[in-house]
Amino acid sequence: MELSISQIERLCAAVYLDALITDGGKHSLAYIMDYILEEGFEKEEPPALMTRTQWETVAKSIRDDIKLKDFIITDYMNGEQTGRAVCFMNEKNPRELYVVFRGTSGDEEWYDNGLGMLVSDTPAQKSALDFLLKVSESPELGFICVAGHSKGGNKAQYCAILGTGIVDVCVSVDGQGFSRLFFDKYSGIIEKRKARIISVAERRDFVNCLGFCLKEPDFYSGGRGDKSREFPYGEPLPYFHCPDALRLKTGDIGPIAPVSYISRVINTFTLYFLTDDKYEKKRGETVLGLTSLMYRDGGGEKGARAVAEAALAFFELAEESPQFRAELADLLLYEKDVVIATTLMIKQNHRKSGVISDMIMMYTAENLLRHPAYFLSFIKCAERFAVYRRKAKTIGEQAEHVNHFLKGISRHIEHKKI
Repeated sequence: MELSISQIERLCAAVYLDALITDGGKHSLAYIMDYILEEGFEKEEPPALMTRTQWETVAKSIRDDIKLKDFIITDYMNGEQTGRAVCFMNEKNPRELYVVFRGTSGDEEWYDNGLGMLVSDTPAQKSALDFLLKVSESPELGFICVAGHSKGGNKAQYCAILGTGIVDVCVSVDGQGFSRLFFDKYSGIIEKRKARIISVAERRDFVNCLGFCLKEPDFYSGGRGDKSREFPYGEPLPYFHCPDALRLKTGDIGPIAPVSYISRVINTFTLYFLTDDKYEKKRGETVLGLTSLMYRDGGGEKGARAVAEAALAFFELAEESPQFRAELADLLLYEKDVVIATTLMIKQNHRKSGVISDMIMMYTAENLLRHPAYFLSFIKCAERFAVYRRKAKTIGEQAEHVNHFLKGISRHIEHKKI
């Protein structure tokens, strides 16, 4: 493999830049990055929650890299339903091809993300594989690497398993997992082919831990998390999933670090909700509803209903599982700064999320997660709330159940005088 993991990770970030596909493959990456730096992003807004300064660091690191600067774009795919994929090749070494998939963009891809937790194969995954098969037809190719960040990492892993031996190496950066049906359908080939997958993740990332993972990340990086005037407790959770989240301010990939309790809690809860029989009837509606919160319209009532359903399941797991309670306790004791930063961000933006999610998020931001001691109140009330297993069918009835739970926590906190 001509490129290192660090260099491939740079390509996984670069595919978010529209300038790559508007160039049409006529110039080297050094030329394209120079253009981006000179224009100062005047022709496109910085994508993926990254600042212009951070994107300039990406552009400079590619332009100045002894290998990456000579790479050209040989082909690409870009559409609302298919997503974006870009083929990179060094003209000095035309036998190696790097097919890089971009992360989620647009409502169609967000819906596809939800499907990925429910079905064995999604339309976007199939499109990614079709694109790979098309660009790999050249008999001159001797090596193919697929890679991507977030949804792109999921597509790359899918291609590594279903690519019928075409893929030599797969690099997934914070790529999410798959459904149980995917593992049931492809169990015969997953074990044979997953060894070619290299998975890396930011230790506090909340996406690589969603669903069933083909393999645990080969290493976790402790990249971001600096405190600032804007983020006095450090950056909130969404910033740990940016394309450059593995990187320090110096531009280097951060040191190897243990996985966070945040990722553990999210993984435990999602696997519980995706497998427990009592959620089977509403599982699809809830997963797709949660996904809809990322739509342009914020998900509406569908998203609000999904937040209520997920909250109820979360409360029930806290009541049922000693392991989950221990993970929650560790999260609130040892990573409370990230929790506080995230809940403060939710509090600032909560009005966009609908009636039920608005209530849950607002209360969480103001009370529940602001202090580790509140955890005891959460568990006490979760035990009581599990008795009132929901029978609600309307959004209003669900609101009453959630509100009953939140008021119970309030009374318990007031009684304890925390």
